[in-house]
Amino acid sequence: IESQYDVTKIWGSMKEKAFFDYNFALQEFEGKFEEFLKEDLESQKRKLMQLLDKNQMYVNRSSLGDEDFSLTEHEILVTKDFYQI
Repeated sequence: IESQYDVTKIWGSMKEKAFFDYNFALQEFEGKFEEFLKEDLESQKRKLMQLLDKNQMYVNRSSLGDEDFSLTEHEILVTKDFYQI
């Protein structure tokens, strides 16, 4: 992430695909997004990372072949690394 443009682009992608932490209030964050963009870039990066549900960074081993997940090669590698397979 090098710029505000990158932050906005990543946020758009997160809204479509990410699994958020269960405490995260999407509508509240959206309402304050302009304020968020005024923060320094490092703070924005940290906050975006904090929004993610870290338990969803990989899929269950039994779901690796499930076409419903539409996993990328990177996601498959992360999952295999997590399970050490």
